[in-house]
Amino acid sequence: MAKPTIIRIQPFDANNDCEITFSWMGNRSHANRIIIYDNETNNVVFDDTVSSFALKHTIPAHTLNNNQKYTIQAQTFDVENVPSPLSNKILFYTFATPDFYFEDLSENPIISNSSFTATVHYYSDDWEDISKYVFYLYDATKKQLVKSNEMTDDYDISYTYKGLDNNTVYYVRCVGVTVNGIELDTGYVEITVKFENPNTYARIYATPLPSQGCIQVATNLILIQYNGTDEFEYIDGMIDLRDKTLYYDEGFLIEDDFTVIIRGMNLWQQADLFKMSNGNLGLTLSSHIYPEGKLRFRLLVPNGVSNYLLYSDEQVFDNKDMVTVVIRRKNNVYLLKTFVELGYTKQGNMWYGTERPNRHLMDNDDNWINTDGDTYVVNKDLFVTYLCEPEPENAATNDLWLGGD
Repeated sequence: MAKPTIIRIQPFDANNDCEITFSWMGNRSHANRIIIYDNETNNVVFDDTVSSFALKHTIPAHTLNNNQKYTIQAQTFDVENVPSPLSNKILFYTFATPDFYFEDLSENPIISNSSFTATVHYYSDDWEDISKYVFYLYDATKKQLVKSNEMTDDYDISYTYKGLDNNTVYYVRCVGVTVNGIELDTGYVEITVKFENPNTYARIYATPLPSQGCIQVATNLILIQYNGTDEFEYIDGMIDLRDKTLYYDEGFLIEDDFTVIIRGMNLWQQADLFKMSNGNLGLTLSSHIYPEGKLRFRLLVPNGVSNYLLYSDEQVFDNKDMVTVVIRRKNNVYLLKTFVELGYTKQGNMWYGTERPNRHLMDNDDNWINTDGDTYVVNKDLFVTYLCEPEPENAATNDLWLGGD
């Protein structure tokens, strides 16, 4: 007599019912049986027989435990209750359903721009890695408008929707799968795009000209146009200029005092960063890394006789840090000022909370302390580690004491 064949079982959440299907070449089945074993001990954890013509069997919710490996066999019984041989054992996994939803998209959110970046929160109790995912955009009837390329970055699950029409309802959605085959779906999330198209000349100045019987209208806003051929990306409100140059060569002239603010990341480099020129005189902001591992910004202003040079203080920062350089001219005297906002450094931080942090957010030497309440991170620069036998006397709330009996 032939053995039944169990159809491949995708990983599932043991907190939910799971239907098992199998095929059978023989007399019509009037009942079937499944036997489930713990894969490590081979002990039977579930043995159940049901009367049914269908070659299906349900594993009830909470029968198994999540984050476990099991094997399963199936058996059929014909009308005379004659059993078939047991099928070959099939291995399957159970995992808790991961969290998979859009962040910062409340019910029917208003999007106040023609583009926005949607970010998906992913968390697995079992540290089940996400394998791939795709973002979708639909119109108000849920007709598909956009499908992103297949993505695999498990650290930043996000996508920028562009070219959205004003006063329009859309649906966004993200669908993915984990490394072991758990299907993920945010579902359809409705958004409404509604933004104002600002008038470029919103601030105007009117001057009456009685002798001419008219009014002179002016504005202090100047439109400048990039004249190159490169295409640029805007990420988190910043333009990505890595390996590219952005220049404007017509439409405006600065004749008096001014302040220029350059703000960016990935500035740890030796390069000319910013130039201004009227074809005769101008200025150049550059950076130089010294052998001792420190950087200075330099402002060079030719004045027709000799070069006007200014250097910033010595700086040490990371490419993830936000750096602001301010250039100011007042009465032909220049000022160069630099500010560094330290970015987030993963390594060596401390995590508190009941939800174990995703391992892709953690790094070497991180600590996770399971406590009541929301999970949050304390930067390594904000706590002290005590390596001593006696309990430290002046430890702060987030400090870490390693020692004692």
